[in-house]
Amino acid sequence: MEQLHTLLKLPFIEFYQYAGNNEFLWVLLGLLIAFGILGQWVLYYKCSLPGVASIIPVWNVVIFLKIMGRPAWQSLFLMIPPPIIAYIVLTGDHSMAANVTMVAMMTIMAIFIATVYIELCNCFGKRGIVNYILVILFNGLYVMYLGMSSAEYEGPLYGPKAFKAASA
Repeated sequence: MEQLHTLLKLPFIEFYQYAGNNEFLWVLLGLLIAFGILGQWVLYYKCSLPGVASIIPVWNVVIFLKIMGRPAWQSLFLMIPPPIIAYIVLTGDHSMAANVTMVAMMTIMAIFIATVYIELCNCFGKRGIVNYILVILFNGLYVMYLGMSSAEYEGPLYGPKAFKAASA
């Protein structure tokens, strides 16, 4: 498990070592963040939701889940695990309880994220396996693609609006 802790710290350690000597990495990171925000902004606009939500942390997750028709409380699946994982990795706690907690949190979050992004594809009529793989691999860029493509938002998969669309 120590190797898992080291593996989780490695990208951050490497980035900070190289970023100190190379400002281009900070610019690249800023551009990636800007593309992610722009992609979500356009997607929210296409779904008739407020685009400004893409820059407000908690509201961002709630609005993103609203696209699929998921309730706001499910945003906890995305907001609770990262601080717990970061605390365990950064404190270097290698106890069995910490390791089980970390692996459980990582599993819950990974499954939930993959499910939500696949549901996002379904909300836009993209139901092919290639679309599912692309959205999981390139989520921010694929979200931008969905927002800027001619794909129409078909409505949420869950909730009252979904049942009206299915019965119509």
